[in-house]
Amino acid sequence: MTHRNPLSRRGFLQSAGLAAAMPGAVLAQGQGKPAASAGKRNHKYENFLPEDFYKEFDRAPIVYWACGAMEEHGLQCALATDLYAAYEICLRAVEISGGIVFPPVPFAPAAGLSRAELRSGTKELFPPSLWVSRELCRQIYIELLESMADMGFKSCIAFGGHGPADGLLCEIDKEFGGSMRGMKFWGGGTVSILSDHMRDEAKTHPLGSGHGMMWETSLVMALRSDWVDLPRARRIRENKLPSQLKKQPQERLDYIATHANAELGNRALNLAAERAAKLARDMLQ
Repeated sequence: MTHRNPLSRRGFLQSAGLAAAMPGAVLAQGQGKPAASAGKRNHKYENFLPEDFYKEFDRAPIVYWACGAMEEHGLQCALATDLYAAYEICLRAVEISGGIVFPPVPFAPAAGLSRAELRSGTKELFPPSLWVSRELCRQIYIELLESMADMGFKSCIAFGGHGPADGLLCEIDKEFGGSMRGMKFWGGGTVSILSDHMRDEAKTHPLGSGHGMMWETSLVMALRSDWVDLPRARRIRENKLPSQLKKQPQERLDYIATHANAELGNRALNLAAERAAKLARDMLQ
C-alpha cells in the first residue's frame, strides 16, 4: 500500500508468527477464534484480521463500497431496500473478482436536496425515510475515494443503490475522470449499470418499473425474503402512512403483489455483480 514497505510488513508478520494465518480468516460471531469459511472466501472489510486484509489486498487490490438511504419503498418492503441491494451486488461481485468490500454507507441525498432544503420544512420527505444533504454526501463519497486511494487500492467500485446517489457518483466519476489519486474508480449504481436490462424488463413488465414497484421489490425478495410482505402492497393507497407509492394507480400496486419474485431479482443482482466485477478487473489492467 502507499507509504508502507511490503517487505518490512512481511518480515514483521513472519517474525510474529502470523505469516501462515489463513487468508480470509474472520472472527466467529460471539467467539474469539477464526470462523470456518466453508470453502468460500470472505471479503468483508470488517471481518479481516490485519494480516489477512493485507493478503487479500496483495492478491487483488480492489475495493467495493455501496451506499444508499434508509428510504420508504411502500408498505411491502423494508427500509433498507436501496442500501442492502447495492451491498449485495458488491458482495456477489467480489466473489468473482477478488478484493475487499467496505461496510455499507447509509447516506444518500434526497433527490439532490441541499441541507437548507431538507431543513426548510417545505419538502415532502416521506418519513420514516432518512436523508442527508447532497453536499454532505458529495463530501463523504469523495473522501472515501481519496482515503481508499491513499491506502493503495488500485481499483474501486463506488455503487449507489439509490437513484440520486447513483447520479451523484456518476457526476463524481465524470468530474475526476474515473481516477482518484492514482486509483481508478467507477462511480454509478443499480440504475446506471442495469439501464439496458431495466429497459428490457419494462417491455416484459410494463407495470413493474419505478420506485418500490414490482422490479425493485423483486430485488429485495432475492436479497432477503423476510424483508418483503407482498400482500401489503395492495393496501398502500388506503393506508394512513405517507408513501411515495400512493400516487401510483391501484393496478400497478396490485401488480407488485402478483408478479414480484425472487428469481427475477436474482437475475438482476447477478447481472449487476458480473458487470461490476468486470469493471473492477478491467481497471487493474
